[in-house]
Amino acid sequence: MILKYTTGKLPPNFFMLGVILLLIGILAIIMSEYTGIVAIPFAIPLLFIRTGILIDTKGKRIKKYIGLFAYKTGKWESIAQVHHLRIIRVQQSASMAVLSISRYDTNIVYKLILVLPNENIELLSGEGRFIGTVADEISDKLQVELKAPVIGEK
Repeated sequence: MILKYTTGKLPPNFFMLGVILLLIGILAIIMSEYTGIVAIPFAIPLLFIRTGILIDTKGKRIKKYIGLFAYKTGKWESIAQVHHLRIIRVQQSASMAVLSISRYDTNIVYKLILVLPNENIELLSGEGRFIGTVADEISDKLQVELKAPVIGEK
C-alpha cells in the first residue's frame, strides 16, 4: 500500500502570477490574439505544482516528490531499518520588517520525524491533531513504534 501526503505548493506570489498569466491567455483568445495562448502553458505549472511524500509500506521506502497532476518526480529511498516515528514540538519564529516597523511572529508546530540508524527524515509538519492522526496511520501501516508528546502539553 502506498500512502500519499501533500506537503506544499508554490508560494502565493507564484500562484498569483499563474492566475494572471492564465487570465491573459484567456483574454487573448477572446480577443482573437492567438499569440497570447503562449501564456497558458506557463500558467499551468505555477497553478498546479505540488510537493509531497509517498510512503510504500510494503517495500519500506519513501519518496519525496514534486508533482504536476499525475506526474511525480523524485527518488525512492529505503527506510527498511526504521527504528520508530517521533513527533516533536517546535516553536518557529519569523521576523518581518517594513520600513521602521518590525515584528516577530512565533507559533507552535508539530513535526513528524522518521528515525533511522544514521539519519532522521522529516515527513510532515503542521497542527497537532493532524500530525497525531497521520502519525498513527503511518505507524500502524509501517508497524513501528510512535513516540509522541502529549499534544496539549506546553
